[in-house]
Amino acid sequence: MNGFHTTIRLCAVLFFLLFAGCSQTSVTGLWKKSDFAGPPFRSMLVVALTGEDINKTLWENIMADQLNRSGIAAVPCAEAFPGENNVTREKIVAFVRRHAIDGMLVTRLVDTRTEQVYHPPRGVYYGGPFWYYNHFYNYYPYVYDRVYSPGYTSTHTIVLLETNLYQADTQELIWSMSSDTFDPRSINQLVESVSKKVIQGLRKDRLIPPPK
Repeated sequence: MNGFHTTIRLCAVLFFLLFAGCSQTSVTGLWKKSDFAGPPFRSMLVVALTGEDINKTLWENIMADQLNRSGIAAVPCAEAFPGENNVTREKIVAFVRRHAIDGMLVTRLVDTRTEQVYHPPRGVYYGGPFWYYNHFYNYYPYVYDRVYSPGYTSTHTIVLLETNLYQADTQELIWSMSSDTFDPRSINQLVESVSKKVIQGLRKDRLIPPPK
């Protein structure tokens, strides 16, 4: 039985090591304009409204790259307006119309919060003669392991984002996604994780062409 529990612990450690370095994004809300009947979007201007917490240029570049890999002609706003920190709405609209871009994909940082999670000691005793009580050989290492592996509290960062797709010619909101990303280790991981969900959502709602 000791070997069985050792195997379980090793599997748990391997699972943690596998996923600890990966940002996990959850979609918390999806919306699509019900009467939209236009063709799929094949080109987009990528805009990040992230304040000072997230590098705007880096976000736009990575998101645009992910879209380009998915067959969408995406242009980062920072590339369209180099050196301009505060690009007006009028400039953006004029740019997409001049270059015949189908839509504007805008990501906004809603909030960044921290949460504390308590992890109890491994194994919980509810009373009763469990198998390891029957013999000291089993009881001692089983309980010792839990006495010297007490519970602990870990702190995690959650990034809340909203991504909206606007039609260029009408400027109407066509699609929106709200997301939470758990413990991003870097801006690259954050954008890649969110962009994957965005592309999946757009494709599922038939707002971008299917993969070739």
